[in-house]
Amino acid sequence: MRLPPSTSAPRLGDRLAHYRAVPRTLPAVACSMVMGATVLTAGCTGGTPWGATPQNLPQVNLPRLENIPAHIDAGTNAGAQRLAERVRTALGAQPALADVRVEGYEGGLIILSGAVPSPADRTQAVQTARQVVGVREVVDRMGTP
Repeated sequence: MRLPPSTSAPRLGDRLAHYRAVPRTLPAVACSMVMGATVLTAGCTGGTPWGATPQNLPQVNLPRLENIPAHIDAGTNAGAQRLAERVRTALGAQPALADVRVEGYEGGLIILSGAVPSPADRTQAVQTARQVVGVREVVDRMGTP
């Protein structure tokens, strides 16, 4: 038994015609989306909404590490290394103390080690290290022959 043509289900070809129309509209939709995005960003110059672009950021002047006072500088690891270098320079000015090894630690602690020619030179090394600005404590691990 066959139904009359007016009440029959849609044919397969009719259903596929609808799906064939979709791909034709997809490029048009994609094109309009790209055009819309172009229009929206046309006035955009970069940066942030509040205007912080690299061209108009304020210049920040950083302090020079060489100009930091020694009593402040000794509390950091890098400051301890600079303090140890200043002690090495002070000891290197005296030929008998040039071979003394110097280690710097945070808080202004200096450890002197190595061999010195005499007990007088040992005392002189400790006194010289204590006179460097920023040194708070000197540990003597030097030996005399």
